[in-house]
Amino acid sequence: MTMHTALLAVVAALSVSGPAPQPGTHPGVRLELYSWVEAEKLLQPDTVVVIPLGAALKEHGPHLRLRNDLTLAEYFTGRIEAASPVVITPPLAHHFYPAFLEYPGSTSLTLETARDYTVQIVRSLARYGPKRFYILNTGVSTTRALEPAAAVLAQEGILLRYTDFGAAADRAAAGVRQQPSGSHADELETSMMLYIDDASVNMELAVKDIAPASTPFRLNRLPGGTGTHSPSGVWGDATLATREKGRIIVEALVSAVLRDIEALRAARPVTAAPPTAPAPAPARPGTAPEVSTERGACLPGVERDIKRVEAAFNVAWLQKDPIAFGNLFSEQGDLAHGDGTIERGRRDITENRGAQFRTREYRDSRLSLAFTIIRCINPSVAVVDAKWELRDVMDAAGKPLPRAEGLSTLVLQGGGGAWPIEAYRYNTKPGSPASPTLLKKPGYPDK
Repeated sequence: MTMHTALLAVVAALSVSGPAPQPGTHPGVRLELYSWVEAEKLLQPDTVVVIPLGAALKEHGPHLRLRNDLTLAEYFTGRIEAASPVVITPPLAHHFYPAFLEYPGSTSLTLETARDYTVQIVRSLARYGPKRFYILNTGVSTTRALEPAAAVLAQEGILLRYTDFGAAADRAAAGVRQQPSGSHADELETSMMLYIDDASVNMELAVKDIAPASTPFRLNRLPGGTGTHSPSGVWGDATLATREKGRIIVEALVSAVLRDIEALRAARPVTAAPPTAPAPAPARPGTAPEVSTERGACLPGVERDIKRVEAAFNVAWLQKDPIAFGNLFSEQGDLAHGDGTIERGRRDITENRGAQFRTREYRDSRLSLAFTIIRCINPSVAVVDAKWELRDVMDAAGKPLPRAEGLSTLVLQGGGGAWPIEAYRYNTKPGSPASPTLLKKPGYPDK
């Protein structure tokens, strides 16, 4: 029996006692419409749980409502409910939106709170059976909290995936986009709203507001402030929006989300990591430091601390935060490239990433690092083998480059929970279309 058939059978069985949709009409079900007794039958190990995420209070310029993202989330949820056998929860209406807090009515959780909020909601539902969760995400900054949330849950054998909404919308709009730049309350978002709910759009108030993008991205209302200046709260050209553009973008996004969900349904959750043993008591003065009796093994809790570097690396790149990226390295840490050139010291690494993140080519890039082997040489030195993948890089003409991937080795030195990178080495997989110098500051060291 397929998951689709099984879920419809459960819904049919429940229809005599609850407000269940008619079988064949809505393959997906809304979890909040059932009792806990009925929910127990819906939350099975093979169930895919969809959690919508859309801000209920976030500025979207003078022409769109504060609940704009929530409206998007509700619309896409309805489309998914009608097309896919999933169990859907009520939306998360508050999350990580730090870029808009200068505009009245906007709210944001801290990155850590948004991450933990997501983890705890998923973890609560996973205890009843499901191991596959999909965040139907309608934000951009939210991915900075969702990525570490997924990393935490993966250690517990739970698969969490989410919509990379900004990148997906850009791909969907590739054939209709006219604005030179923009990503908020802009041509794309306004067009989507004209298609989804035109009554919520006041095109008479739509404006063009495009200032140089800041890193990290943040809008400010007053000249001279920190971030990207936008008196209107728009970043882009909302005056170019049309309903037909919105139709093209929205329909492509619906297809992309459905593909994501089916890929998640076919994915196999990883086995949960065993519980970490309690940290050992501090050594008495004059005694030798404790070492593991297993060759290459780490002390209890150390591997967990080292794994935090992996999550911090991915978040820093996703956030395009050169300071956070540079702070992953020690003061004298270095980054060696495949062609033999080396960036020496935290300062150079930070400056080079800042220059790189400001380019059009790397603006939406995603560099993911996945640790594969962690070996502790001694209590303060570890060697880590990893796989890396770089995608969503553009060439000088704005066309997407193929994905690049390879292997890397890191040497970390630290203790007490902090493990800065002393050395980072990487190569590019044979046959990969990207050159080994792709991760450097463009032009470095020639410019």
